[in-house]
Amino acid sequence: MRAFYTSSTLLSLLALPSVTLGYNVKPFKLNLSSRVSHLKDLVKLTKLPETSVLGKAGAGTDLNWLKDRQKDWVSGYDWNKEQTAMNRFNHSTVDIGNMTVHFIHQRSSDPNAIPLLLTHGWPGSFYEFNEVIGPLSNPRGKSNISFHVVVPSLPGFGFTSPAPPGWTLNNTADLFNTLLTAVLGYPSYTATGGDWGCLVTWALHNNHPDHVKAVLYTGLIPQTAPTYDDLKLDPHFAEEVDSLSEAQKQRLRDNTIFTTDLFGYFIEQSTRPATIGLALYDNPIGQLSWLSELYLYGDPLIGTTPSVLSNNTILTSVSLYYLTRTFETAANTYYQNPGQFWSNMRHAVNRVPMGFAEYLYELQYYPEFYLQEVGNLVFHSVHDRGGHFSALDNPPAYIDDIRTMMGRWYKP
Repeated sequence: MRAFYTSSTLLSLLALPSVTLGYNVKPFKLNLSSRVSHLKDLVKLTKLPETSVLGKAGAGTDLNWLKDRQKDWVSGYDWNKEQTAMNRFNHSTVDIGNMTVHFIHQRSSDPNAIPLLLTHGWPGSFYEFNEVIGPLSNPRGKSNISFHVVVPSLPGFGFTSPAPPGWTLNNTADLFNTLLTAVLGYPSYTATGGDWGCLVTWALHNNHPDHVKAVLYTGLIPQTAPTYDDLKLDPHFAEEVDSLSEAQKQRLRDNTIFTTDLFGYFIEQSTRPATIGLALYDNPIGQLSWLSELYLYGDPLIGTTPSVLSNNTILTSVSLYYLTRTFETAANTYYQNPGQFWSNMRHAVNRVPMGFAEYLYELQYYPEFYLQEVGNLVFHSVHDRGGHFSALDNPPAYIDDIRTMMGRWYKP
């Protein structure tokens, strides 16, 4: 039998070590400061070349940018300040089977708040939701829609156990469903995700409709986006392609850029994650070079309002990977989930309400008519700012989309 708790009872359960439905939920605080001096020593001692033979030819990380961040990391960056900011949220850990799961559980004071699961991807972490957890759980201004926000770390990321052999993101979805329902006691909830988080959301969407009542995909669905030629040659879509604007048609043509120009990390981590994982395990500058590329490839106005994705944000994200010693285990996600972003169109197996948030500088583009074939599309937003890290690239749009989608379509 599932136990039900009042909001005040649940809040008190979060305040102390507790047994919730047989699970021991332990309060948790980040405490990685003792590892920072080693990180800074390595950063300071790293020798970078004077010049790059590739210049700024678009062949990867820019050398001058990397040198500037090296200086910042040594002399200007304050990990303790960032750690304190992360610890303002309610972090916990819980053992589910053989897995220890780290998660943030930020409850709203509103007893009618909507349970919401936010799932990150790579090279992200729970930290990428740093700017949206507060407004979603404690709205200010005109909105009266609030959420009980749950942000777990994927297996192998942050403080969650590494994924064991044979583990896929379908298993992660089952794990997170147990977290939301059996551990935290929510009979139903909503789910949002991008990057690998969209795979987890898709598995929840299709495998747990008794609990998952609405989903929002941010920027990606779990398949490679079609090109203009793909759709033009498909009798089912050919006429609808003609109705697109020239800008939309060009975005379809540009869908090839990801697999031709940005796919190196994907191939390496899908085939030889231990090679890159061990090579950079104790190399913070190497990790910065490897991880920063996707943060920087996106909105050309990165770091300007409404974006909060700054160089400091990137240093914090990479510091979290380095200090938690999870660079290798996070990369392993690609190896354990081969072919998940396949090219064939996926079709949801149920009518769970589905939303999609489109950002201009996301790596892939899916026309609305295409998304309508994927699932029960009831909400579609289009934003001219933001990219792959939408919760950092455009927090106001990210928050508004969740409020609009879940506020209307969540039916407990």
